Amino acid sequence: MAEFWNLIVQSNTFNFAILVIIIAVVFAKIDLPGIIEKIKNDVARAIENAKQEKENAEKDLKTAQKTAANTDNEVAEQLKTAKNNAQNLSQGIMKNTELQIENIKSNILKVINAEEKSLSAKLTQDTVNNSIELAKQNIINKLNENPDLHNKFIDDSINEIDRVQL
Repeated sequence: MAEFWNLIVQSNTFNFAILVIIIAVVFAKIDLPGIIEKIKNDVARAIENAKQEKENAEKDLKTAQKTAANTDNEVAEQLKTAKNNAQNLSQGIMKNTELQIENIKSNILKVINAEEKSLSAKLTQDTVNNSIELAKQNIINKLNENPDLHNKFIDDSINEIDRVQL
């Protein structure tokens, strides 16, 4: 039974399955589509706001043209400023969105790495524990099969102690 368990733990398929499970758990914990959808909605709202600002600027232009014929230059300047502001706002939103996406990717990688390290440590500890238990059982079986080995081990240990003391 222990050999079968050892074979399973050491197989690449088993390790791959564990890795897939860990990744599935990580993705289940992180609502990546929800986060991306929220960012997409924020960008869409910001673009809509920019469009609305542009429309408002165009309305202001028409009102200004009606009220004063002399203010054509002022209105053109306001429209240009509104357009530049909308472009700057849009570019800022895009940069912010890209940064947020990169942060999310980075956080996902950190979580995956932490889970991989945790799983690796646990598997290593389990393997060590199983190896120790198998070695212990093997020694006990050998001693039970051949009682003379027990005396030989004692004599060897005494000889080693004598050699160390010299």
